[in-house]
Amino acid sequence: MRPTIEAAPPDSFDSSRRGSKWEILHIPGNIRPSPDRQPTVNVITSTIEPGMANTLIRQLNRISPLENLSHVKRIQKKGIEGGECQLSIILCLAPESGDIDAIPEGVKNLISSFQLCTSVAKVCENAAISKEEWEAQCKLWPTCYHPPKYSNIGGISGFSAEESDTVFHFMKYTIDLATSGDSLWTKEASFRLNSHPLRHAVLVAIELSAASSEFKALA
Repeated sequence: MRPTIEAAPPDSFDSSRRGSKWEILHIPGNIRPSPDRQPTVNVITSTIEPGMANTLIRQLNRISPLENLSHVKRIQKKGIEGGECQLSIILCLAPESGDIDAIPEGVKNLISSFQLCTSVAKVCENAAISKEEWEAQCKLWPTCYHPPKYSNIGGISGFSAEESDTVFHFMKYTIDLATSGDSLWTKEASFRLNSHPLRHAVLVAIELSAASSEFKALA
């Protein structure tokens, strides 16, 4: 998912507001739900004795790897009365049908061998991208969180003042062309807009201006 950077004035593209202050806004590729409304999936779990943990983890990673839930920890550790810890382990994903008999045969054999009592729990489906999301996820089941390692990649954390001025200049130039009403670019943009429902005049004008010798001369 690549971030999109959009240059926009605070109010509108109205030519009467050309003196308004422009700013660069980060528009995420996908709008994520609030931390307490993250999508979840059901998993089959069981409480276990501490001495079983390593053996079960090794076998489960082989016969029932959590390939699409790599951010979810296999073991949940909870404090209980008396200062002791209770361990629970994810055995596998819960069948969509809800029928416990539909789980993999290898997992069934482990349940029988270790005399495990199963239950269904919810875990967050996607890896957290913020500390707030991670904290909310861990209320259901512990997950891993790896903060972004980038510091100042262009287009993510910001533009320099000179880069911002350049973006504003060409965006204003393109918008003026797209709203002039009688240029060849505007007519071509209007035609392409009608031929494709997911395009708009300003976007087409940007593409046309980028390909034109006049735009290259301005650069």
